[in-house]
Amino acid sequence: MNNQAVFCRKHLAAAAAISALFACGCASTYQQRSVKGSGFLSDYSQLRERGGDTALLSYRDPQADFHAYTKILIEPVKAYVSGKDSRMAKLPKEDQQKLVNYFDAALREQLKKGFALVGQPGPGVLRLRVAITEATGSSVVLDTVSSVVPIGLALSGVKAVATGKHLSVGEIGAECEGLDSVTGQRLFAAVDARVGRKYTFKFDKFSKWHTAEDAFDFWAEQLLERLVAAKSPAAKK
Repeated sequence: MNNQAVFCRKHLAAAAAISALFACGCASTYQQRSVKGSGFLSDYSQLRERGGDTALLSYRDPQADFHAYTKILIEPVKAYVSGKDSRMAKLPKEDQQKLVNYFDAALREQLKKGFALVGQPGPGVLRLRVAITEATGSSVVLDTVSSVVPIGLALSGVKAVATGKHLSVGEIGAECEGLDSVTGQRLFAAVDARVGRKYTFKFDKFSKWHTAEDAFDFWAEQLLERLVAAKSPAAKK
């Protein structure tokens, strides 16, 4: 009986350890140590380095009344590449298209949980500008922007990309800003970059695009969380 009890305890401990690994595996990407603006945003002077789990560089207008915004106009996500010799610049156009479509779909999937998504500017509408970018060197703009496709199709599209070697090192960067759709007033802006972990514990080891997918999902979830928090009673000035 004692031997059986010891056997059971060992197996329970092993099961608990495995569960802990999978729980930690949710964080399959981590933030880079530093990042620089690529040129996608019109102004970087307001951005400051932040700590904690926020973007590496960010800005929020302290006078902005986020309670006034109940709708979001999402501009097509862009591929904005810093340096013509960068890894993303070498990606085939089709692959770039699938990446921006995935990010666009991830944003829409999350933001619709807290806001009405609209196609026109107007009162109470926040205009969101987003780009997939590398954050060093001179700016070279690519004309790849997200297309309007069904969310489910876009979210599965990246997995079908066959040639992912340029991003398979697991590094992805993005920039975004929120503007009042009528006045153009900047409400917030952020620059961030994430790196993939060697082991994600998500059975995606053989997916060349898991870092990009996970980063896009993470950023979309974080954006929704931040915007909802900014509208909470505690955040009201």
